[in-house]
Amino acid sequence: MGQGSAQVALAVGALLVAPALWRPAPRPWAVAFLATLTLCLLLPALPAAWPGERVLGTGWNWSGLVLTLLATLGMAALLVRRAGLCWREMGFTWTQRRGSLRPALGVSVVVLVMHIVWMSFSPVRLGGVTLETWLYQASMPGLVEELLFRGVLLALLDRAFVARREVFGASFGWGAAVITLVFLALHGVRIGHLTGVLPAALLFLWLRQRTGSLVMPTLVHNLWNLSVHVAHL
Repeated sequence: MGQGSAQVALAVGALLVAPALWRPAPRPWAVAFLATLTLCLLLPALPAAWPGERVLGTGWNWSGLVLTLLATLGMAALLVRRAGLCWREMGFTWTQRRGSLRPALGVSVVVLVMHIVWMSFSPVRLGGVTLETWLYQASMPGLVEELLFRGVLLALLDRAFVARREVFGASFGWGAAVITLVFLALHGVRIGHLTGVLPAALLFLWLRQRTGSLVMPTLVHNLWNLSVHVAHL
């Protein structure tokens, strides 16, 4: 997460959530959203503040994402204890909504295969992929980003914006739109990035809402990242 992307994401989030701050009911949830987003965007940059920050790896910011993961879990625990949210509401459950697993698996397989085929035709080719890269992409991005964005932050926005619409068996509100826009901003708003990130963001969001759990979006998120390298082998 670069500094410029973080600033864009904060600006987008603030502009979209600001109207809720003026209404009594959604205000605390919107404030909690902005506070959590700000904290978790700043944490990945902390390891660079002291020497030897690459103690967990050489090519990727493992330590920054570990800090973000711990902060996300800590904020989730605080919201459960003090704000009345429950773990299941944030997607922290192994239980999948009844009848959701089969369509979730089917859609995921189809979209992942389409993504690999699409990437295989790209003229851009990645260099040699290290073992550390495979391990990192198979674990950290999906785990941290799903728990934060489609987990804690989405739950807070769903409390702030209660209107819902059903889309292919999943319930979506304004919170889903805000989360998707912030997620896109963090990954860059260039056309090339949008064509790769937007379908992924929509897929992860639909999986989260369809299954009621973060298990599928986390697994598919990491598989999506790995598929980029697989397509370039």
